[in-house]
Amino acid sequence: MAPHVVNDQGLNRPGLVGAGQDIERESFRIIDSEVGDHGFPRDQWPIVRRVIHTTGDFDFTRWMRIHPRAIREGCAALRAGRPIFADTRMVQVGLSPWRLNWFGNEVVTPVSRPESQKWAEEQGTTRSVAAFRHCSKQLDGSLIAIGNAPTALAEVCRMIRDEGLRPALVVGVPVGFVQAEESKDQLWSMDLQPSITVLGRKGGSAIAVAILHALFELANQERQ
Repeated sequence: MAPHVVNDQGLNRPGLVGAGQDIERESFRIIDSEVGDHGFPRDQWPIVRRVIHTTGDFDFTRWMRIHPRAIREGCAALRAGRPIFADTRMVQVGLSPWRLNWFGNEVVTPVSRPESQKWAEEQGTTRSVAAFRHCSKQLDGSLIAIGNAPTALAEVCRMIRDEGLRPALVVGVPVGFVQAEESKDQLWSMDLQPSITVLGRKGGSAIAVAILHALFELANQERQ
């Protein structure tokens, strides 16, 4: 008889249980034992470790950048129930519903709105840029997670620089070869904006989700 598989996203209690939790703990132990001296502060390491756990790629210890206030501001925004604005539904569907339920955070994907194509055509830009531009008044104090669209990240950086936008945290990790590296460099150059990014070409929606999951876990630990 085939083993019964339980989807952890359907659980009512926080975190993984049983064998799944044991596997995760052992994976983290292996990562800790193999990574050596990584140089990340204690509060930042769980973010990097979960990204390595998601990708199996230790190179993220070289390329991840975490603003000194990123953990504090990100966790505070999550505990306050602030929304998460994402560039794709891949981020939205990747986030565990039971983690979102801890603090009642809504995930908003502006580009999925039917009007976004019309906005893009009117403004002569991409749907991602037009969608984030359209909802700019809702972004202050929120979390922004961009894993796919470098143009969206560049627009968020522009609004922070030119329009005084103040999100609580920007997770900017778009993957790719066109504008991805440049947009992340822009984000990391903003000393006053709490952010988490991955320099270079690596990134993606799965990375954005891993970072947010780690932040949720840290925020929940602080609540206990």
